[in-house]
Amino acid sequence: MQLQPSEERECCRCGKGFFITLDGEYLTQEHCIYHWGRMTRVYAGSEFKKVYSCCNGETDVKGCTINKLHVWTGLLSGFNGPFDGFVKTEPSPRNEGVYALDCEMSYTGRGLELTKVTVVAVDGSLVYEKLVKPDIEIVDYNTRYSGVTEADFSDPRNYATLKQVQKDLLKFIYDDTILIGHSIENDLKVLKIIHKTVIDTSITFPHMNGFPFRQSLKALTKNILKRDIQMQTQSGGSLDSRASLELMLWRVRK
Repeated sequence: MQLQPSEERECCRCGKGFFITLDGEYLTQEHCIYHWGRMTRVYAGSEFKKVYSCCNGETDVKGCTINKLHVWTGLLSGFNGPFDGFVKTEPSPRNEGVYALDCEMSYTGRGLELTKVTVVAVDGSLVYEKLVKPDIEIVDYNTRYSGVTEADFSDPRNYATLKQVQKDLLKFIYDDTILIGHSIENDLKVLKIIHKTVIDTSITFPHMNGFPFRQSLKALTKNILKRDIQMQTQSGGSLDSRASLELMLWRVRK
């Protein structure tokens, strides 16, 4: 039996190392124990202490959440590519307008991959929304943030492949179409679409500490639009894309 070449990755949740093959197949079968919340400072009696927002556990407390496997983002510092499967938006003879874009992602052995895409028009109406099934097993649906679950993929009529989604989007998104999004480079990366005419709300509304820090879409929506996007009933993708759009409209009107 010939052993497959393997690579070590660092879990983006707990920080432990684990091994996968070059094709993204897991060699390390180990549960991931981690804190999903951020480390925050709280006042306790006469002093401040650092605790996790998920469980109020201090820095030395064991993780409060268990998942089947370790996961990674798919990004390696200093590496770009490969660009297999990428497509580029084409020129159009007419002005193709403005859309807001949001993508939801889940974890595979290759890192974060697209599992849902939402596009809304400048008036907030839904233009396109589709579940996307990767060509490799999803090991963690990242439901807390993506809203995507395993049950969403129970009926093949409800989802498409990445290639089909690319084909659909390029029917109405051209190289001069303005795309609005929050950290939109991540959305375009998982869509595998090369597009240069973008407006990024994470750059338009910079963090007070400067790059590489970024304000979250949730914080911007609460501070500027005065509402909590996690308290509303719309699907996550349409809610996030509409929030990015409204933030830019607010900026233009100021």
